[in-house]
Amino acid sequence: MRRVLYSLGTAVCLLLILIVITCAAVTHMGRDGALYARCFHAYAGTEHLGVTEDRYDEIAQALAVYLSGDSAEMPYFNEKELTHLNDIRLLFALFDKAWLLLIPAAALVFLLLKRPDPKGLAFGSALAVLILLAIGTCFSVNFEGAFIALHKVLFTNDLWLLDPRTDLLICLMPERMFSALAVQLALTVLPGWLLAATVLAVICVLRKRHI
Repeated sequence: MRRVLYSLGTAVCLLLILIVITCAAVTHMGRDGALYARCFHAYAGTEHLGVTEDRYDEIAQALAVYLSGDSAEMPYFNEKELTHLNDIRLLFALFDKAWLLLIPAAALVFLLLKRPDPKGLAFGSALAVLILLAIGTCFSVNFEGAFIALHKVLFTNDLWLLDPRTDLLICLMPERMFSALAVQLALTVLPGWLLAATVLAVICVLRKRHI
């Protein structure tokens, strides 16, 4: 029973750490004007809306400033798009609070695991990895479906359903851009998470030796 509880506690701790790293990475990427500019030049198609490529850098910087919580002139977008962007800005602010709160929460969970159990750590790590693999598989097999499901979870309205015939935002950020950014996010988050798991394993071994 103790090992089961230790395994579950370890999995919770590792998943909290994963959420922390993911929230921090998403907000950092989501406020990076240079990243937006590169993506717009690579994936956007806005000529039919009268927006030429030479304006992409300007729009990217304004968007990054706005999503950082600062005031920015956003004449490029209509009311529906601006309302959705405000939802994203509020979501980023929530992510900022979440990762600041979850760091001590993860530390508390680990401290409550009083008697170190290396096998429990291994089982808990495996459980966390299985959850990650399940999420990764969903996005790999059906990115569009997973992407839509994610939006339904994160937003309480349907303002994210934009029309590429009339809405600039979806033309600047087509689905294939988010697919590429998802890969970049994974390559950013996973090394940090693996490092955290390694640190937990080392701490577990050191605590075991002192018991």
